[in-house]
Amino acid sequence: MHFIKTLVGVAAVSALSGCMGGTSFFAPPPLGGERLDPNAPAWALNSYLPDPTINTAIVGNATQDASFSTLFSGVRTSAGEMPLTWNQQLDNAAQSYAGYLVATNQFSHNAGKSDIGARVAATGYQYRKVGENLAQGQQSEQQAMTSWQNSPGHNANLLDPDFEEFALGVSGTGQNVTWVLVLADPL
Repeated sequence: MHFIKTLVGVAAVSALSGCMGGTSFFAPPPLGGERLDPNAPAWALNSYLPDPTINTAIVGNATQDASFSTLFSGVRTSAGEMPLTWNQQLDNAAQSYAGYLVATNQFSHNAGKSDIGARVAATGYQYRKVGENLAQGQQSEQQAMTSWQNSPGHNANLLDPDFEEFALGVSGTGQNVTWVLVLADPL
């Protein structure tokens, strides 16, 4: 039983990655490692949007799935921070990157010869500060949020008082479900 709990804990840790960027980008190595394929095609905005016919039952668009916004607002307000507002441009970056990670079987902030700053800038969004949390394998918004809350770097992104806007991208099925949370402080 102890071995199974340890294995589950290692799997949860290995499927998290948190990053923040501003004028300079900081991308700590993903907990448990990352998967990068140097031969994968470059990421391009909207080239890898999740296919709703093969996506999980999870709705990845915050305007259609208010449950994540409510969940996220609760996490922030319980810590004394203001709720964030969903943004369409950030959603384009988050959804496109979630689809890309699943389509290319990668898990990294720097896959596809891109980083969070470049992906957000590709949408035309202008920011002072941008951050990104990744998770993989969690089967619900609550599980993804709990994983991020239990990781100091990810939780720091969740509660950063500078961020004002967010979007959540999700793609994949089963243990391949990939979550991309993009947070930003707009200009």
